[in-house]
Formats: sequence, C-alpha cells, structure tokens
Amino acid sequence: MNYREKSEKLEKMVEQMENDDLTLEEMVALYEKSTALYKELEKDLSSLEQKVRILTDGMEKKEEDDESI
Repeated sequence: MNYREKSEKLEKMVEQMENDDLTLEEMVALYEKSTALYKELEKDLSSLEQKVRILTDGMEKKEEDDESI
C-alpha cells in the first residue's frame, strides 16, 4: 500500500470507530490496527521528507557550484 492508500484506510477506520456500533473488543482491535497503521504512516512520511531534503540539498549545492563558475 502506498501512503495515500494507507491514509485513506486509516481515515475509514477512524470513521468506523466514530460511527459504528462496535463492541468494546472490536473497538480495541480496530484501535490497535489504526495505531499500527498511523505509525507506518509516520515512518513513511519521515522517509519521504528525508528524500526531499536530500534532493533539495543537492539542488542547492548545484546552484552554488553554478554560481561560482
């Protein structure tokens, strides 16, 4: 699953917890799954942010090199 799919799945899980008549056991199980999915999303986002930083730093370095010529 990509980031968008995970995010949409998490949103549906939250809606289900808010709107459905779940037993306490079902609610806890869904909460555990949603928490795990949230952690995956945080990890994915952190990884993507790092990639963007690397690309941005590379572009800034190239611009500095071009200016020094």
